[in-house]
Amino acid sequence: MKKSRLFILALDGTPFTLLQRLFREGVMPNLKKLAEGAVFKQMDSVQPPVSSSAWASFMTGKTPAQHGILGFVDRTPADMNWYVPNADHLRAKTIWEILSEQGKRVFVMNVPVTFPPKPINGISICGFLGNDIRKGTWPPEIGTLLKARGYRIDADTELAKTNLSAFMEHLFTVLEKRFETMRSFYAQEHWDVFMTHIMETDRLHHFFWEYFEQGHTAYKARFLDLYRRIDWEIGRILAESGEDSAFLLLSDHGFCTLHYAVYLNRWLADNGYLFFKSNPPSDLHNIAPHSRAYSLYPGRIYLNLKGRERDGSVEQGLPYEQLRTELAQRLKTFLDPAGRPVVKQILRREEVYPEASAAEAAMLPDLIAIPHKGYDLKGDLWHASLIDKTVFNGMHTEDDAFVLAKDILIPEGRFSIDTLFKAVEGFFD
Repeated sequence: MKKSRLFILALDGTPFTLLQRLFREGVMPNLKKLAEGAVFKQMDSVQPPVSSSAWASFMTGKTPAQHGILGFVDRTPADMNWYVPNADHLRAKTIWEILSEQGKRVFVMNVPVTFPPKPINGISICGFLGNDIRKGTWPPEIGTLLKARGYRIDADTELAKTNLSAFMEHLFTVLEKRFETMRSFYAQEHWDVFMTHIMETDRLHHFFWEYFEQGHTAYKARFLDLYRRIDWEIGRILAESGEDSAFLLLSDHGFCTLHYAVYLNRWLADNGYLFFKSNPPSDLHNIAPHSRAYSLYPGRIYLNLKGRERDGSVEQGLPYEQLRTELAQRLKTFLDPAGRPVVKQILRREEVYPEASAAEAAMLPDLIAIPHKGYDLKGDLWHASLIDKTVFNGMHTEDDAFVLAKDILIPEGRFSIDTLFKAVEGFFD
């Protein structure tokens, strides 16, 4: 029997290989049972593998070059102003808007790049790029209700920098409120598509991944407890959903242990490619005109190209190509303090985004540095050291996301998260 309703649960940053391990260890029996009767497979993220880019691709079916969300910060080359990309910068309709136009009733909660909210036929509650829940919902009055109920858009990651144990317990508090809110709205009506995004898994991994892998006594136990809590909620969802419900569970990227934070702009400055009018620089306006390159997170390298950047110094044509080649060659020799290579691969814009139009290309990086696992290529304009160890000990990977599909058709073989847009759209055909 063809199902008529679709329940989507997103576990941000949860790797396929982690779930396999949790299944073997008996941590997630409800999800394991669901997976045994469904399609459960590994999936790729997008480039760059950050949550805003990946979820924008899921919602629009477009690559980052097409939908315009390349990370948590971007710039306009003509004036060198930087900004935080949000839903207003999306260059494509989301699946929520498309289904709303078809008369479907839609609920979407906590998905990144849904702030500011857009009118839909249902309810939209913004994700972590929103900073005020009262301004982050459609219809607007929902935000006032959630504020009164103590709902949080995201966990307080600043707490993790001063008290990790308190932050761990805080994650459970935020997760409980998320599930409480989800259950409340799920019971209100017969939704056609209902999606909840869990950000707490990503936050858990950023601050506790290494402790989990090393078997830290207290942190590993609570790490597993959080997944047990999610599994219990999945069991409840399955028990309360009718026979007309299909299920789609997914993540947006994988995770691995973070060895070092690497500051690419410091490398560019130390190697004579980047100069500042004043030090430390406050923003992109402090980049000196004779600079030849700068970087934005994660690993996006832009040449200071004449005719594109405000104070471009690199000539188009052969000088541009020669500089791209030079940077690629030198970055491949970049070693960490133990003598291990940092950069795995350097890709040119057209290799990563062959579908980009000329207008789109102007906003895209000229080179994309892909690090070896364990090296996070930061975009800070200035940092006291080239390589550092921070409170973060987990980082994103482009591979090892997961997808689980029950009574919804998804592509065969290996694919990336943007492909699932057509699966959701096709479900309602």
